[in-house]
Amino acid sequence: MKSIKSLLLIAAAMFTTASYAQVNKTFSFVDKDGKEIPSGTVWTTNTEEDDPFDGLMVVDEVFVKNNTNERQGVGAFINVQKIENGSFRICFPQNCMGGLKGGMTRTGSGALDANQVKPLKSEWFPEADGICEVYVKLEYYNINKNKWGIESFERVDDEDLDNPMPYIIIHFVKGATAINGIKDGQNVEVTGIYDATGKQIQTTQKGLNIVKLSNGKTVKIVK
Repeated sequence: MKSIKSLLLIAAAMFTTASYAQVNKTFSFVDKDGKEIPSGTVWTTNTEEDDPFDGLMVVDEVFVKNNTNERQGVGAFINVQKIENGSFRICFPQNCMGGLKGGMTRTGSGALDANQVKPLKSEWFPEADGICEVYVKLEYYNINKNKWGIESFERVDDEDLDNPMPYIIIHFVKGATAINGIKDGQNVEVTGIYDATGKQIQTTQKGLNIVKLSNGKTVKIVK
């Protein structure tokens, strides 16, 4: 018979594994009504707006919320995985990065005040009907202040956090053909994440990640 000490150690190990699989809730993605968009969601949008400088744009209608009672530093890792035409722009958390036509980058850093909700403000500027697919993962930044009270930001890797930061995949679509190609519309859920060898993992990691979705599609993410 196993001792009580052994059972407690096993229980502690199980608890640690379960906690690691959870998502850091310092920040979360929310919709325009304030409802949380779970990490791993594929968010589909075909909402079009006129831009006075760049013409037509498809907007995300996604927001980022600071769920704490303290000012927190934040940024985002971006991977423009697919863009059939046009360019992509994001204006979060402070400055805009535009003219993106593919590949990976990071936004600048900034801060959200306690319980603040701020638009993600990512936009696709299409030149024709099609799809733009963008992976967006929030990143945590320590806020440091010098003796004059001026803030600086230091990015913290997921590996140094208790739990990984949330991510979503945004599908911008324009035109009937593109919209029909998305079976389930908004809030498609992730059903499994796998590494390059096919081994199931809890969250995306460095290298190739294979993400299976509830609408039957598979998305490849390279970090």
